[in-house]
Amino acid sequence: MEGWKLVFRGPDYAAQVVHASLEAAGIRAELLTDTGAMLPGLNAEESRVFVPEEAEGDALQFIHREFPGDPPAGG
Repeated sequence: MEGWKLVFRGPDYAAQVVHASLEAAGIRAELLTDTGAMLPGLNAEESRVFVPEEAEGDALQFIHREFPGDPPAGG
């Protein structure tokens, strides 16, 4: 996704929490979950959270601060 950076990849439930937390902190975020329809064979339990490029640093700092035991998985 051009103009967007991956800041979290993990189980859908965790991605939903990260996404909602970023939005509540005023950081625009988008949640992408593949059901397997677009990419057959992809783990449907895995979701990704993206933020605009200019918000990547703030988002990663926020995630590390709020979720210290679960470092984000970028890509």
